[in-house]
Amino acid sequence: MIKFFRKIRQNSIKENKTINYLKYAFGETILVVLGILIALQVNEWNNERNRKNIESTILKQLETDLKTSETELKKISAFYLDRARASALVERAFWKEEIPNDTIEKSIRIPMSSRIYSPVLGTLRSLINSGNMDNISSDSIKNELTSYLEKVDYLLKDIRRYEETYYRKGVEKVNQNFPNTFTSLEEHKNYYSENLEKVTQRKNYELGLYLIPPDLDKVPFQSNLEEFFNNKELFIAYKSLYIAHRNVYYRYNDILDLTSGLLVKIEKEIKP
Repeated sequence: MIKFFRKIRQNSIKENKTINYLKYAFGETILVVLGILIALQVNEWNNERNRKNIESTILKQLETDLKTSETELKKISAFYLDRARASALVERAFWKEEIPNDTIEKSIRIPMSSRIYSPVLGTLRSLINSGNMDNISSDSIKNELTSYLEKVDYLLKDIRRYEETYYRKGVEKVNQNFPNTFTSLEEHKNYYSENLEKVTQRKNYELGLYLIPPDLDKVPFQSNLEEFFNNKELFIAYKSLYIAHRNVYYRYNDILDLTSGLLVKIEKEIKP
């Protein structure tokens, strides 16, 4: 097409047809401009397609991260709810006239364990810190992602505070005041009779270095529940453990709600 206009232009110059030349020169200019505009539009379409591909990859990775976090947050919420309930059960027993039976021993031990879990935030942190948030087309989703990270970071900081302020102090106080053992002689005998073959295979046992003999006659320094529930320091300790486990449970539940809510919005964004 350009060659066609060029040939007409050359013929017009030779024949001194200035007006015709100007017309065809104008037409040639329009054609060039249209070509440039089409090329720019095609390039824009390609860029948009690439951006959508990148956005789709990011959203799918965020979806995977959030699903993983949701699953693990459900587990750790249940973990802390179990410990909060056990702590409350022990704490209530201090207020009773009668000493509870041996079934409370399990509840006494449960609050002594703890776990810390952080949701999968690598993709989200990278997205924000690298400045690639512009690949997300929805302003609403951008705001949701930023808000989610800020809220989760705050809640995790609160969890660490309860861990340090209440849980660790509670455990330390329990360890300082805990009676030696509640385990009965019969329980020890049952354990070692069931595991005697494993015990005798150990090098320590063969060398005479094994600390606990399989033929038990007594449990050293046997304590009782009455001693436990008359100890003021243990009462304070389990109150501290209760506060720690209860509040950490609430915080993880808050993170779970945030995670599930964001996951729903991300999945809606992916479907179209």
